[in-house]
Amino acid sequence: MTGAVAIIGAGRVGLTLARALVLSGSPVRLLVRAARRVPSGLPEPELTWHAALEAADLVIIAVPDDVITGVAQQLAKSGSMGARHVVLHTSGVRGAEALVPLVASGAALGSIHPLQTFAHAQGDPAALRGTPAVLEGSPEAVRVARGLAGVLGMAPILELPADRKPLYHAAAVFSSNYVVTLAAIAERLAREAGAGDASGQLFHALLANTVRNLAQEDPATALTGPVRRGDVGTVAAHLRVLSGADRVLYVALAREALRLARASGLEESEARQLERVLNG
Repeated sequence: MTGAVAIIGAGRVGLTLARALVLSGSPVRLLVRAARRVPSGLPEPELTWHAALEAADLVIIAVPDDVITGVAQQLAKSGSMGARHVVLHTSGVRGAEALVPLVASGAALGSIHPLQTFAHAQGDPAALRGTPAVLEGSPEAVRVARGLAGVLGMAPILELPADRKPLYHAAAVFSSNYVVTLAAIAERLAREAGAGDASGQLFHALLANTVRNLAQEDPATALTGPVRRGDVGTVAAHLRVLSGADRVLYVALAREALRLARASGLEESEARQLERVLNG
């Protein structure tokens, strides 16, 4: 990838991309709406955008999803954007339609979503290496996004149509955010069971092993536990001590686990007994 890059937004994703591009030798300008400090080694954030946009070939909008179109409107009004520009946003759920105010400029419009969690404000550019990149947009925007992903060492690189991105992003939320939510529920239940201060770290090794198993096997093969074993009595014991939303969530997840267990060879007689318990 050649040419200057302007990154709009100095949040977790924007700073991570900026760090990675600086390390790759790409000229980067960091554009913000309000003055703020950034970690050393990054370009000083700029409040005046015109010169940076005129110098850039690629503009990356790394802001919250609901703000993307407003930023695109600001860019369109600036008069700095033209047909030589490529504009990408980093949303996992929205497509190029979020950039519709820029259509008249002739810029190539699209998106690149790094399928990664950015838990730290300063970002680790190494986290992008081996991270999937999901691309969408016009042919030229996708071509440039593919080159950007290559420079950052992202893999695999996948192109999806815009109307499928919400379903893809929901899958990503299940894979990351709701795993954290389930871990929090597990910690709370362990505390209620009497584990005390140990509750916070009690399941870390179990979670780590589960992730390692999933890296090596498909979910049906990686599944363990009472549903996979057909332990009807154990599942019934869980349901007796759970109530309210915890019980509803347990039943919903157990039904999905039962589907996986059937796919990996659970005896149908055991599966039907589990169904009766879950329905009862």
